[in-house]
Amino acid sequence: MVEPDVVVVPAGDALLGDPPRTEHVNVFAIARRPVRVGEYAVFVDETHQYPPLEWEQKRRAADLALDGVSWADAVAYCRWLTVGTGRIYRLPDEREWEKAARMQGTLEELGALREWTNSWQDGGRVLRSGATPAVRVFVEGDLARVGFRIVRGMTGR
Repeated sequence: MVEPDVVVVPAGDALLGDPPRTEHVNVFAIARRPVRVGEYAVFVDETHQYPPLEWEQKRRAADLALDGVSWADAVAYCRWLTVGTGRIYRLPDEREWEKAARMQGTLEELGALREWTNSWQDGGRVLRSGATPAVRVFVEGDLARVGFRIVRGMTGR
């Protein structure tokens, strides 16, 4: 089990949202890039988790960002990584995701995927994408180009 390459984002106020507002965000460490197919394959093999659609095709490209994964499966991956490493891994909330996305040189591959967050809004889970991201709410259906990156908790949550 390989832990992700993370960058620590210091605690502090950040200008977030549209219209912009100042919000305090606690310290956290976020993965520089989304979870890869190869990383997820270890999880699928060890847990016998049901893989995303077209898994055999995806599995051939181990270093590509995983897509087609549900929010529940992303959470299950975080739980598996937490148990295996003894560190707390989870999905970022949308404030954490946006703060990291707005910091230059922090996150790689922004905009390549819509990424799960642990936030809920307007009847669905919030997806984020792009360098200055708009909020997208996932209600049901299409998981194409939906992936995730993870946060390593640093405050005990």
